[in-house]
Amino acid sequence: MGTRTREGWFHHFDDRFWLKADDMPPEQARFIRRALRLRKGQRVLDVPCGAGRTSLALAKLGIEVTGVELRSKFTNRAKRRFRKEGLPGTFLVGDMRELDFEGEFHAVVNWFGSFGYFSEAENLDVVRRFARALRPGGRVLIDQPNRENVLRHFRHVHRSTLRQLGRRCSGMLTTRNRWNPKLERIEGTWTLELDGETFRHPMTMRLYTPGQFKALFKRAGLEVEAFYGSREGAPHSRSSRATVVVGRKHD
Repeated sequence: MGTRTREGWFHHFDDRFWLKADDMPPEQARFIRRALRLRKGQRVLDVPCGAGRTSLALAKLGIEVTGVELRSKFTNRAKRRFRKEGLPGTFLVGDMRELDFEGEFHAVVNWFGSFGYFSEAENLDVVRRFARALRPGGRVLIDQPNRENVLRHFRHVHRSTLRQLGRRCSGMLTTRNRWNPKLERIEGTWTLELDGETFRHPMTMRLYTPGQFKALFKRAGLEVEAFYGSREGAPHSRSSRATVVVGRKHD
């Protein structure tokens, strides 16, 4: 992934890999609001927003949400969910590498391991676009697996049932991964066995250390305020399963 491409691996990944349970645990939504110091009525950009899982949880807390997602079927589902709940929300189809908002939001949320898919230059550009979308003093939150913990407990092969990925799915998922130390990326193949058919999908993801996140955010005009070690706001440590980083745009 050294050059900019429109058709990355994520374009072709089976939709069933992306959709999570519709309801976000309320403690995660409360953590996001607390970490970003959000107040009712403030504006948040959720990208990528999927089918509105995070967006809906934040909207129920009184946050005004705009979601951006690559797949129109997901944004359409998010719109239906918001209409059913009687909540306002805006959902747009787009690539996070092409965000063109400027000074519109109090915060940007990139949740559930949705960062690091692109080249080094593109990842930096994405964070810069996040920062550009913020009002002065606004905050960016990015959630990734904790790189140190992943490498300490690296599993080259893992098998799981798709009931873990979506209630309407039944089948077997096998992931085969390797760590590329030169590129600092997980590279792998996900194999889905479903209804007598087999689907194989390559994937790759750049994982950042806390120090690398600080440098990345600084280059984008953001100052890191905090690291957390879980999606509920636990302190960050070497053994944490997640690295959740929050950065603030200068006034």
